[in-house]
This record gives sequence, structure tokens and C-alpha cells, in this order.
Amino acid sequence: MSTRAAGTRGRAGLVTAVVVAALVVLVDLVLVALWVWLLVVDDGVTRYLWGGLGLLVLWQLLPRPARVDTHAVPLAASQAPGLDALCREVAEAVGARPPDRVVVETAYPVHVQATGYLGRATLVLGLPQWTALDPGERVAVLAHELSCAQVRRGPAGTLVRLGDDLLTSARTILTPARSVTSADSTAVDQSMSSLGLLGAGDELAGNQARRGAAVAVGGAGMSVVGAPVRAVQALLARAWRPTLHRAALDADRAAAALAGTAAVRGWLLSTVGIPRGLTAAGNAARTPGADPFTAMETAARPEPAELLARLEADPAAAADPQHPPTAERLRLVEATDAPAVGRSLEWSTLSAAAADVFAARGPLTPRFRDELGHGRS
Repeated sequence: MSTRAAGTRGRAGLVTAVVVAALVVLVDLVLVALWVWLLVVDDGVTRYLWGGLGLLVLWQLLPRPARVDTHAVPLAASQAPGLDALCREVAEAVGARPPDRVVVETAYPVHVQATGYLGRATLVLGLPQWTALDPGERVAVLAHELSCAQVRRGPAGTLVRLGDDLLTSARTILTPARSVTSADSTAVDQSMSSLGLLGAGDELAGNQARRGAAVAVGGAGMSVVGAPVRAVQALLARAWRPTLHRAALDADRAAAALAGTAAVRGWLLSTVGIPRGLTAAGNAARTPGADPFTAMETAARPEPAELLARLEADPAAAADPQHPPTAERLRLVEATDAPAVGRSLEWSTLSAAAADVFAARGPLTPRFRDELGHGRS
């Protein structure tokens, strides 16, 4: 497909996503207006019934924007002035806004998460990936993430996220109720076995069958009612995806122009297969007294040829649905007329940022070691 055709499809998808999101918001506003009108015109006791029921539904329908994981630890600019200066310098270089907040996390990836509906964003500094990267690759991931987040922080991205969150809230209301759990079934079966299939046992068996039938019918009905909501949300995601992919590719170009092609290539390959350094960190977590972060820093890197072979075996592999396949991104970076080594940043800024992160990861080392051994809770 030509670049012009891809651009045309991307613009059409953007328009479709914005229109669908705007209609979702409009429908929600109309429903709220109808509820208020009903309360005004109803002068009977039912007004209180509709008021209470409407408040419950309205509370459930409120959009709930994505939140940063509760495991993340905030890192204020006063605690990490070097990291704050690096983020601002990189953001200015790629023409993006700096993050409003920085948190450190023991989950692997470094990413920027749009929060709320006022254009705010949080830099989630995944300590494992940050530790496994070299200074140039850290600049590359910051440049990409800050640039890529712009589309989600802008007016169109905010509207699309709002519409998607409203649809997600609506789906929670239309989710079928759970059926009888295995524990409940076991208790009923034990009661029937002790009481027999006649008398009280027969009544319990009948109640269990009727309850199961009612749940099945109710679940089927809720699934039918919720089908349009699921379809609209799927349409919204499909229409918005080309815009996200185009923004990710543009961010890769910006990162290559700033950090250099080699740095972007190294960062992209760090998540192919087993993320870089995690094997060494896992071994260190099982060794008394060993520091998993130090093990990640000193671990030997896999051969690039081996990682590229993995991508050739699975060309559709991507970091997440918001990004194009990693193989496609690598081809674009290699074809971009970018220097092998990008614009040099002040070494003092890079070293100060590294020192800030090193100090921040110390208190999180026990948690990281525990998660390597037992998984995240």
C-alpha cells in the first residue's frame, strides 16, 4: 500500500473515530437529560424510585479513565531533578509536552500513560527496561514515548478515550450475572447426597435447576442487549488504531533523529522474545544477596541476528495493540535518513538522570526480587 493511500486511510479512520466517540458522548448526555426531565415531570412517589435508580445507573456509567498501577511510586521533580531535566530536554527536542508526573515501577516497560481528560500524562518509568538499556537507548525510549503520547493527549485522543471509557462503563452494566459457583454447587450436591433425591433433597435439586435456567436466560438477554455496545466499541478501536500506529511510526522517526538509528534499533530489540535482562534478573533473585537490577546491567546482550530471526518468524509481533509490528518499525527506522548517532545531549544531564533512577530503584529492589520469584500480586 502506498504512503498516500495509508495516509488517506488514517485520516478516514481518525474522522470515523472522532465521530463515533462524539456520538457516544452525545447519547450519554441525552440519557442524562431524559432522566432529569423524567424527574421534573413526575410528581408522584415514583419520582424517588426513578431518582434512586437513575443515580445508581449514572454512577456506573461515569467514565473511569485509566489509572497508573497502584504499585507505582511517585517521583517528584524535587527528588529527581536530573531525570526531570532530561525529560524536559527530550520533550523539547521532539516537539512534545513533558510529562506532568513521573512514577517508577517494577513492571518492565517504560511508557507514557495519558491520564484524565485534560491532556495530562504520566511517565511510567519501568525500572527493569530502563536498567537494561544504555544511555542512548534511554533517550530513544523517552523520545518515542513522549512524542507518541501527544496523539492521546490531544483533543481528538481525549474525546476517543472518553468515548471508549463510557462504552466500557456501559459494558459493565450489561455484563451477565455470574452463574452458581462451583463452591455453591458443591454445597448443594453435598446437601442432596445427605438428604436424598426425595423430599428436601428433591426441592434443593429443583431450586438449583431453576436458578441455573434463570441465570442462563438472563445472561443471554444481557448479552443480546450489550451486543450493540460491544460492536460500537470494537468499531471505535478499529477506526482509531491507524492513527495510533501512524503516531508511533512518526515517534520512531523523531527518536531516531534525536538518539540515532542504532539506539532506536537497540531499544526496539530489547522487548523481542524474553525482554532483555529478565533472565539474569530471575537468576539473581534466586541467589541470596544478589541484586537483580545489577544483574540486568551486567548481563550479556543477545545477538541482534538472533532477535531479528525471531521477528522474521513472527512478523506480526508488536509491543502492544497501540503500536505497529516491531518488524515494520525496524524497517522504517533503517530506511529513515537519520544519523547512526543522533544529537548528543549533555553527559551531565544523562548521568544525573541515571543517578536519580538508581537512588529510586533501591527501595524497590526487594519488591522486584519477590515479583520475579512469585509474580505480581
